[in-house]
Amino acid sequence: MIKPCLIRVIAIILVTFSTSVWGKVKFYSFPVPTEVSHQVKFWHSIFAQYHGHHSVIHDRDLPNIVIDVIDFQVFAQRFNQGYPYERSDQKRIRRKYIERYELAIQRFKEEGRKAVRHGLMEERILKVYSQHDEGLAHLFTRPVNLRVQTGLADEFQRAAERSKKYLPYMEDIFREHNIPVDLTRLAFVESMFNERAVSKVGASGIWQFMPATARRFIKVNRYIDERNSPLKASLAAAKYMGTNFRRLKTWPLTITAYNHGAGGVRRAMRRLRTNDLGKIIRHYRHRTFGFASKNFYAEFLAANIVYKQKYRQDFDNRNPLEIERLKIKQRVTLNELIQKTPLDEETIKKFNFCLKNQAFHRYRNRPLPRNFELIIPKTMARAVERDIQEIARMSPREKRRYRL
Repeated sequence: MIKPCLIRVIAIILVTFSTSVWGKVKFYSFPVPTEVSHQVKFWHSIFAQYHGHHSVIHDRDLPNIVIDVIDFQVFAQRFNQGYPYERSDQKRIRRKYIERYELAIQRFKEEGRKAVRHGLMEERILKVYSQHDEGLAHLFTRPVNLRVQTGLADEFQRAAERSKKYLPYMEDIFREHNIPVDLTRLAFVESMFNERAVSKVGASGIWQFMPATARRFIKVNRYIDERNSPLKASLAAAKYMGTNFRRLKTWPLTITAYNHGAGGVRRAMRRLRTNDLGKIIRHYRHRTFGFASKNFYAEFLAANIVYKQKYRQDFDNRNPLEIERLKIKQRVTLNELIQKTPLDEETIKKFNFCLKNQAFHRYRNRPLPRNFELIIPKTMARAVERDIQEIARMSPREKRRYRL
């Protein structure tokens, strides 16, 4: 007879090493409910198949139902003498497509299958919805909302190149905090590893933290914004996800909470009395739980698959930027660092995106926060550390000489 403790161990192993159907990519503790698997298939195509010149028209609620793909490169060759379309023109063309497909969908609501007599777009609608288990029922009986998604395959390739500079450090940070290293791939979803990414609502950096959330873990003030440091923001992301995992208990819910907030996810769990993300996606209705939140976990899984299939590297060099992370324990200003160490303003800016322009002007003579982590070239580390010790021993009178 198998002991209960052994049964639990076997169960954990089976969950931990579940495998996806896409290229036998392993998801460590990342289960894939049926509702999510359809979304993953859609986002996989967006990240790996469709490029920036593709506009993919799909069903918002069943995103794997792709109705049409507008290829603006082909359009330009056929209808615009090879000249690329302006954004305003692309928007106008997409709108016309959507209006025509919405008319076709309305006809199916009114006429059923007889709507195909109206033309090729009606025939196309019936064909694509017939290829999915829920498609026809959805088409005939439920509201259908269409959405356009721009392809990201070319941007994903550029992001994979940018990621080489940061992933070794990010993976080490996540390991130190017992967070699965695969979760570093969320940065593809959040920002495509764009260090300068800023959203319309004020989220910033490759991890797209809002100021209030970031302040719980890193410094965000008038002259320092550590959201814009890929390494420091990665530390915040690891801590944030660790905190949410302890509250929510599963990685699908924790990952969704990165987009929707832990409070919002807990509200959905209480209302439906479940911790099954698939059921929440299918049944939970709330004005803030929209397309982005419903698809966030699937986007992560798809990004992880595409990265592993096409771009993954084994990082032999764990310090590709050749940097040293020096914790400043003394009261030292940026001006003193520039005046008394081998560092110049350009070098400090190059490695410390978290220092705003004001830090080098208005706040140039303000001491850096205690335990501030300064990122510097490895070749300068020993000299800088020695000079900082010397600065710390200077008298106030001597220090005043280095004020601008």
